[in-house]
Amino acid sequence: MLSFLIISGLLMRGFILLGRGRSIKRVWSWGFPIAFLVSVSPLLIGEPLLTHFLPAYQGQTADAVVILGRGRSLQNSRVMAAAELMAMDRAPQVFVSGHGDAPFLANQLERVGIAPSKISGEACSRTTEQNAKYTAQQLMPSGVRSIILVSDPPHLLRSQLVFRSLGFDVIPYPSPLPQTLGLRYRRLLTMRETLGLVAYGVMGRYQPRPIHSMNPTAAQ
Repeated sequence: MLSFLIISGLLMRGFILLGRGRSIKRVWSWGFPIAFLVSVSPLLIGEPLLTHFLPAYQGQTADAVVILGRGRSLQNSRVMAAAELMAMDRAPQVFVSGHGDAPFLANQLERVGIAPSKISGEACSRTTEQNAKYTAQQLMPSGVRSIILVSDPPHLLRSQLVFRSLGFDVIPYPSPLPQTLGLRYRRLLTMRETLGLVAYGVMGRYQPRPIHSMNPTAAQ
């Protein structure tokens, strides 16, 4: 929305100047740098802002490692991050969450040597809110309270706040974005997370919410 307003203002300003006899060259000379800054702002401002408040992992242990699904291009990095944590005995189990991601993540975790008995999950959630709710419904009855949350850096801040609102003690653990991801994808991902962070705040999804207040679900 901010980008739309700025670019719209630039266009209006440009037409006004042209109406006053200003040359297209002059309008372009100041309009292009500003438009360029707007276009790259999600990377220059958004991504550092989203990751700045995440605490560095200090080797803490937890009741479970929780991996959030995020699409095929990010699955392998999440599996490797979780495998590292399990190899260091940072948690006794790993839980995978996400529609379309959970079965693949579970299969890959087995392939890298994690025992099937230590892997569980749910394949129904389609949003971060549902990730948190369905994970809480599955894990909290068995006494899981502290989790190491694995996701990409831009997604972790919003995820941490949502999981914490449902009573989890959350330790964020970033899985790096693959180097093969293009600039456009990274920009869209950051813009999406910036908007999601604000939208979830407006909807009150960072406020404490007891698990018994959630609607029951068949997330298995």
